[in-house]
Amino acid sequence: MSATQSSFSSDRPLLGRARLILKGIHFAGVLLLGVVLLPSVALLGRHAKHLINWWLGRMLAALAVDVELDGQAPAAPMLVVANHCSWLDILVLGWAFNTAFVSKAEVGKWPIVGSFARAGGTLFLSRGAGKTGETSARIREVLDNGRSVLFFPEGTTTCDPSPQRFHARLFAAAIDGGYSVLPVGLRYCDDTTPPGMHHALAPWVNEAPLGPHFKDLFRLRGITAQLRICAPINPRGYDRRSLAEAARTAVAHRQAVATAKELRSDSLS
Repeated sequence: MSATQSSFSSDRPLLGRARLILKGIHFAGVLLLGVVLLPSVALLGRHAKHLINWWLGRMLAALAVDVELDGQAPAAPMLVVANHCSWLDILVLGWAFNTAFVSKAEVGKWPIVGSFARAGGTLFLSRGAGKTGETSARIREVLDNGRSVLFFPEGTTTCDPSPQRFHARLFAAAIDGGYSVLPVGLRYCDDTTPPGMHHALAPWVNEAPLGPHFKDLFRLRGITAQLRICAPINPRGYDRRSLAEAARTAVAHRQAVATAKELRSDSLS
């Protein structure tokens, strides 16, 4: 998927009935294709990431999501961290970085979604004493095998592109293994979204039901996911808390700079 500007009209942001039906057919076809490909993913093992990346691109196209990349991710395996807004983040960031994800254990039990997550190499975080150390060890194993790992250190979804506090415990994997941390800022918008804010329909927060949120988002003619890639942070000299705060500060600064640029551009137009 190429990085493009959003192309839909601000006076007709929602799809009409006929185009909504066509979009639904397209989405259902891509979803069915994913189900058909699941056995192949298991057979391909570590090489399946290329097939998964291709399918994620098809899924984003079916949902009419454009991705704008500001910056470039290094090829070396890293611990990628990002602010968290919606279930859509998984598709966007999975396609852009082709990483393994860390997710709560409950997701592995969800119908269909759990199957896709396991096929993509998701690491499920179990609750309880001692479980964080086990997850960190598994993150290290994936990194040692040459694949980046991504998690959302806020631990929840939020309505603000500027991140809340980053929880520190999983940053131990980067420190112990000497792997850099790559902070990423994520924002959803269209040409009507005020600078520094997410599109009003993008956030999925406060344990809202998934069905109504998906329906509202699906009716949009399109939406843009902006990914702002920060400079990698070498973990040398950091402890978990200071490394987490450095990553959060990097994302917050990158989001603030982008907002300031948008405001200047609006004032000149």
